[in-house]
Amino acid sequence: MDNMTLFIALVFVLAGLVKGVTGMGLPTVAVALLSLKMAPLEAAALLIVPSALTNVWQLATGPALYPLWRRLRPMLLAT
Repeated sequence: MDNMTLFIALVFVLAGLVKGVTGMGLPTVAVALLSLKMAPLEAAALLIVPSALTNVWQLATGPALYPLWRRLRPMLLAT
């Protein structure tokens, strides 16, 4: 494992711990720390997959999708 991969893994672990303790968003902490060693655009690109996976996971394990869609339909149509 090279140094950059280890750094990225440690950043995600630390950002996950901060999210668990404070409730602050993981992307906020991860982009800030990853920007120390890479361009902010690259740091943001690294967050696409974890963010998408957690959103799908919450959708799958959360309450029924149809009642949620019915409740949020006016807002979705307005946007």
